[in-house]
Amino acid sequence: MTASNRVANVLMRLLLAAAVLCGTLGAAHAEAFEPASTIRAAAARYVREQLPPALRPAARIRVQGPSAALHFPRCARLLAQAFGASGLFGTQTVQVRCAAPQRWSLYVPVQVDTPRGAVLALHALSAGHVLRASDLTVVQRNVSSLPAGTLGDVREGVGQVLRYSVAAGQAVTRTMLRGPRLVHDGQTVSLVAVGPGFRLAALGVALQDGSQGQVVMARNVQSGRVVRGVIDAQGEVLVEAGGFDSRLASNP
Repeated sequence: MTASNRVANVLMRLLLAAAVLCGTLGAAHAEAFEPASTIRAAAARYVREQLPPALRPAARIRVQGPSAALHFPRCARLLAQAFGASGLFGTQTVQVRCAAPQRWSLYVPVQVDTPRGAVLALHALSAGHVLRASDLTVVQRNVSSLPAGTLGDVREGVGQVLRYSVAAGQAVTRTMLRGPRLVHDGQTVSLVAVGPGFRLAALGVALQDGSQGQVVMARNVQSGRVVRGVIDAQGEVLVEAGGFDSRLASNP
């Protein structure tokens, strides 16, 4: 072997040794820092746990960051919590922090898309319209884009009355609806009082219109007294026992 070959072999061995050393140092350097993937996983896990159980499986959670230029020491246990006053859906910010062995924290933006069924009007509907199944449809929408109280099932709306007009494609919410009129002004109604061990009933006349759950005024036909009561699902007016003259009321 010539002198030049010997020099070349020595140089090659030195280069290989340097490459192995750099690789070892690089691996050690990487192991000293928390992987970005585990930081993102901690944030996503926290956000998913805050969602209602029924929505967790379908939720799509996207965590942005941390930047590749940022390095955080390895952490024994990552903790996450909400930052600011953002809601459960849409865009929010999550703080990921480490308490040991070294304390550090960072903030990552998170996008939560949660599809669910939403009831929409198939066509324009006017105030006072009694909803039918043919007026409504169910589509999948992101929860963050829906108004509060949006119906999720057509059956929730059928038979209900619109308080005001609704445009085609508009989400139908509970605040838009009222129950059908069960009692009308001047209608004969049953006035009922129920208590421990008794049920009193008397004939009355409604003094105003009303739906289930609404409070209306009615006149006791037998006593002439005007009483206040709540309309039940059968159209009876539930009143306090004091609204009766026990000598005139029946006790079925």
